[in-house]
Amino acid sequence: MEKDLASIIADARYLKVHALGQFEFHMVDLDGDGEVNLMTKSCSCDMFPIIGIPCVHAVAAAIDRSVNIYSLCSPFYTTEMWGESYKETIYLTGNEDEWIVPKDIKNIEVVVPVAKQPASRPKKKKVGRTKTKRYPSTGEVLRKERKCSMCGGLGNNRASCKAR
Repeated sequence: MEKDLASIIADARYLKVHALGQFEFHMVDLDGDGEVNLMTKSCSCDMFPIIGIPCVHAVAAAIDRSVNIYSLCSPFYTTEMWGESYKETIYLTGNEDEWIVPKDIKNIEVVVPVAKQPASRPKKKKVGRTKTKRYPSTGEVLRKERKCSMCGGLGNNRASCKAR
C-alpha cells in the first residue's frame, strides 16, 4: 500500500484543485473534470471507496487542505487490523483423505499455464552463413579425413590414388 500511495502522491502534484467548500473540491486533469468530497470519502472516479486508499484526486485535495493522507485510508490497511485478523484460533483442515470435495471440483483438470514471451526487443538475426561444424574442445584436435577426387574414396587423395 505504501508504494501505491507514494506513486499516487507523485501523480497528484500535477492536478489543479478548486475548492468548492471546506471538504468538497473540483479537480481538473487530463482525463476530465471530477468532484471529491473528503468528508464522505467519495470521488467521481469511484476508485476511492473500491481500493480503500485515496485516489489521485482525493490526495490532491488533501494536499491542498493539509489533511493527513493516512487518515483517508481504510482502517483495513493498519497494523492493528492485520493483528486482529490473526487474533482468533485458526483450526487445521485435517487429513486430506477425509475432506469432502464435490465431484465437479474433483474432476477439474489443472494444467500448466501457457508461458508468454516477455515484451522485449526482437533478437537480431545472425548475419552470414550458419556454422555446420562444431568447434573443437580445449586440447582436442580434429582431423579431417582425406577424400579422393578421382575415385571418391576416403583415406587417400588424387596423388596417392591406386584406382588410376
